[in-house]
Amino acid sequence: MRFKPLTGFRDFYPAEMVIRRGIEAAWHRAAQNAGFEEFDGPVLESFELFAAKSGEEIAGQLYTFTDKGDRQVAMRPEMTPTLARMVGARANGLPKPIKWYCVPQFFRYERPQRGRGREFYQWNVDVIGSADPASDAEVISVAVDALKALGLTADDIVVRLNDRRFLSRMLKTLDVDEATEPEVLASIDKLERDPAAVKKLEERLGSKRAEKILSWCERFPIDEADELKPVLEACEDFGLGAFVEADFRIVRGLAYYTGPVWEIFDRARSLRAIAGGGRYDELIKSLGGPDLPAIGFGMGDVVLTELLRDKGKLPEDPGRVDVFVIPVGDEMRGPARRVITQLRARSLRADGPNAAIKLGKALKLAAQSGATRAVIVGPDEWSNTQVKLRDLNSGDESVVNVEEIERS
Repeated sequence: MRFKPLTGFRDFYPAEMVIRRGIEAAWHRAAQNAGFEEFDGPVLESFELFAAKSGEEIAGQLYTFTDKGDRQVAMRPEMTPTLARMVGARANGLPKPIKWYCVPQFFRYERPQRGRGREFYQWNVDVIGSADPASDAEVISVAVDALKALGLTADDIVVRLNDRRFLSRMLKTLDVDEATEPEVLASIDKLERDPAAVKKLEERLGSKRAEKILSWCERFPIDEADELKPVLEACEDFGLGAFVEADFRIVRGLAYYTGPVWEIFDRARSLRAIAGGGRYDELIKSLGGPDLPAIGFGMGDVVLTELLRDKGKLPEDPGRVDVFVIPVGDEMRGPARRVITQLRARSLRADGPNAAIKLGKALKLAAQSGATRAVIVGPDEWSNTQVKLRDLNSGDESVVNVEEIERS
């Protein structure tokens, strides 16, 4: 019987791991360059933790089960509740602001489609304990820095920014009451992907008020958006002017965002959002922790991989080794192993055939390994404790001491 991966789950062969690790390397580098510390939490959490944030109805989107201790648990679908729990447990002893990031694996029981699977890796970046709008801009800049490191530019991506306080205030000018606001916000959020959203707005608000909202979506009323101006100014300071655009259609989840919200899209809008985030100043307190302001985002690997593939900018395979060590004859196998050991001890990636094989075949293996150089251990050179070093691109050779071989 031949087994296949479950629907929505992926195998990562070496070629796919090169892509994933390349993306993750850009994520780690961007976060660490901005002074964020890495953390992680358990893959399995109490179901109640996620229900406390998103409501009991989230159960249909999760992998949940009752464990052997008769507890209802869930595979983590996101990191923010775990982050809130962890910060709440040690908040008094943590210096503020708390700047943390992580790159965990998540699980959601959703319909697989392009850019969405049932398991995925996601980069999360959060600042906790700062209400300054510059913190909102900083996390946006960290997201953009990672995308720039992967070769994307302002011609490829756009950060679409809004503010939940501004949205609510503008709806009040249209006499939208608090009971109606969530439904109206949900319709605004769906304007670009649900043809029925406009009709729902008109049915709920009437054509005149719906038309006003649509006009704000077409041309953002920036002169009235006092809540958003400090973030936009800080974004300019971070050099994000070409990337960031105010957009009235950006709403995001209604459950906990309290201020600026944003999403990153490809300019062609051929894919779902690459990343999304916002300010969630009340969440940590609502989950039993201290009253701390917070801002953060998540960026998944699935959509980003699709975009990089479309743009021809997938991370390239660096080759699995730097140097391929080849023994000439059976009697040179031992010395070749000692050479490999010396090179590895100096942090060079070194490999070679354990069996004695012909030089021609060994050089083919060297090329397949991605090595740029071959070290040929022959009896004549080894008698002087030396080896031949061959450049696999040019074919040039020289006789050197093993200690002279450095990283290329």
